[in-house]
Amino acid sequence: MKIKTFNLVIVLLMCAISFKGFAQNDQLFKLWPDSILAEANSAKHALYMSEEEKIVVYYTNLVRINPELFSKTFLIEYLDQNDLKKDNEIKELIKELEIRSQMKILKPSETLTATARNHAIDMGTTGRTGHTTSDGKSFKDRMMVVANDYEGVNENCNYGTDKGVVAFMDLLIDRNVPNYGHRKNILDPEMKYIGVAIEPHKRMRYNCVQDFAGQKIDQ
Repeated sequence: MKIKTFNLVIVLLMCAISFKGFAQNDQLFKLWPDSILAEANSAKHALYMSEEEKIVVYYTNLVRINPELFSKTFLIEYLDQNDLKKDNEIKELIKELEIRSQMKILKPSETLTATARNHAIDMGTTGRTGHTTSDGKSFKDRMMVVANDYEGVNENCNYGTDKGVVAFMDLLIDRNVPNYGHRKNILDPEMKYIGVAIEPHKRMRYNCVQDFAGQKIDQ
């Protein structure tokens, strides 16, 4: 059994409720080749994901495919639409995306999505936050179900919104999170697969869980 990476990171409520969302500007899409936009939509046929969960995968892939272009298009548009100032966190994000190498897209995983959904439902029904289950099972113990299949696993948790793009952008900006752990997981070049679950939350309205995994061990 091999579990290579555990980036246990959590955001309690990263201004998600105050965000207005992200109305797409057609001009932004003109800067992205149609083939790239189609490639980013890797979860398009994942029947086990909701549309908002697929959106999380879509934007995760876009920022990985071309970090610099994402910064100059979608990120800037999102900041403008939501009246977000370029504070230190955002300036550091922009700087990082400008120098980041392109990464491969993440493929959707039904197994990882089921793992993420189990945790999102558990946290939502009990009103808890974090990576430990309501009955005390640690992240490492929870992920044993997939640890035999992948070289590494990571997880992000976000609270406060059921909108996929808002949850994703909160995690990418990663305000008030030490060492930008969520951002690191999203931009981890070793990750190959992703599962996403958005479920109601007893105290924080909604919670979104992203589970990432590296190369399959049998490959």
